[in-house]
Amino acid sequence: MIIYTDNPEYATNTLIPSIAFHQHNPKTNETEYTYLIQRFFTDGKIYETEYSFPSIFTCLFVKQFSPSSQFDQLIEYSRRVNQIKGGILCFSGSGKDFHGFHQREWASLDGNIHLSILLQPERRVDHANAAFLILAANAVTKTINDLEKIQSKASIHWVNDILIEQQKVSGVLVQSQVRGEITEKVVIGIGINVEKKPELRSDPFVKAATAINCHVENKKHYVIREILWPLVINLEKQYVTLMENRYFDLLDSYIKHSLIIGKVVEVYSDPREGSPERVTMGKVISITEDLELILEGVEHPVRKGRVKIFD
Repeated sequence: MIIYTDNPEYATNTLIPSIAFHQHNPKTNETEYTYLIQRFFTDGKIYETEYSFPSIFTCLFVKQFSPSSQFDQLIEYSRRVNQIKGGILCFSGSGKDFHGFHQREWASLDGNIHLSILLQPERRVDHANAAFLILAANAVTKTINDLEKIQSKASIHWVNDILIEQQKVSGVLVQSQVRGEITEKVVIGIGINVEKKPELRSDPFVKAATAINCHVENKKHYVIREILWPLVINLEKQYVTLMENRYFDLLDSYIKHSLIIGKVVEVYSDPREGSPERVTMGKVISITEDLELILEGVEHPVRKGRVKIFD
């Protein structure tokens, strides 16, 4: 894996201790990543190194602070290139204009994970609209629940939030590039609160934010690298499972860790502007293969919206 950064001290302290970087010269070392290098690193020197990490991911960009959304920049890049060599990872310690679904602001704080991923399936993927969201949510949930000192398990709040004790610790976002039945490229965004919990305006759908370190035993203090590298491994495992046409294995795991199965919920619209309106209410009895909610006594599946859980 090639790692690029403009701050080698930050990269080593945060992600990979005791690794040596050397200066990258963009004029003499043009690569397939040159466009992204130019977009991510607009000022100062650029450094690179080789990191021995067997993986489908071949490149990692590291920024202490990103002035714009790396997720959006990867989407733009995916539309410009025909082929990418393996997967691309982009990590930022904090930044501006980070967002979730429907452009809802994601508060980025140093000490947390802000990761964007570019994959190129270039093939037909069963239930593609749901599959990559499930893949990301499963990877985050497993990473958190595998932590040795975690006191409370993470669960998935339909459709793309991960909660611990009813508080949001992570969110995932997916954008696919599709041609006919072929899923060409996919960009995934993942935010995980590791060390710091942001101030979150409470609403009926998300009561509060939390961080992993708020839920560990014996005052254990997890740092980013202890979460990031297991997350990357779990992302790859989930992706390989999907590429082996085992979508329903991923779906089963998503449902197993669902927060809302068996709960009574209210479903609201999710407009980009204006206030949400109540659509329906009922007990969630199942989740379909396309991530639709089946509510007891409600004729039609719920395909979209925001969910309020009644405890």
